[in-house]
Amino acid sequence: MHKTTVEIFLLLLIFMNGCDLLSTRDSEEPNSQRSTFIAASTPDILIDNLKNSLKEKVVENYLACFVDESFLNKPFTFKPSAGAVSKFQSLLNWDLESERQYFNNLKASTKEGIPITLELTNEFNSPQIDSAIYQYDYTLTLSSNDISVQSIYQGSLKFVLSRDSRNQWVITSWEDIERNEQPSWSELKGRFN
Repeated sequence: MHKTTVEIFLLLLIFMNGCDLLSTRDSEEPNSQRSTFIAASTPDILIDNLKNSLKEKVVENYLACFVDESFLNKPFTFKPSAGAVSKFQSLLNWDLESERQYFNNLKASTKEGIPITLELTNEFNSPQIDSAIYQYDYTLTLSSNDISVQSIYQGSLKFVLSRDSRNQWVITSWEDIERNEQPSWSELKGRFN
């Protein structure tokens, strides 16, 4: 063998041993939570995304259920329940940043591994081509680390949904209505804002 061929062979041998190109490595744990979020091509998918974002406690998926003004020139509005406004004045100026802050705080205060569940009943909807009104009675159940936080919130809600420029359905307006003696969802939002 020539001197150059031997040198190249030795360099290749050192390189192959030094960088473990052919060895396997241990698998890594995924760093993100599994998600059931899919593009909301129908209002029903949007409602499922909202329920699943609560259950899975994924802030980004929760916020993706609401209007993004870069895809639809319509602001998000929230009309809280009357009783909650008297306790939490911050509900009067509620916006998407308030939704983000509330959800992050709620997620941090609930028990790990126990989902937040949203049960929607008595559906009434009025779909149009690019908008729809969906009304429900709701029960929101959570398990907080703070014993002073109620675990059940009930009421009725009215969503105005719109289709944005991506052809996805989003919540543009939310009205919360008290029902029975249980605290409403607005009270939960006010507490965790």
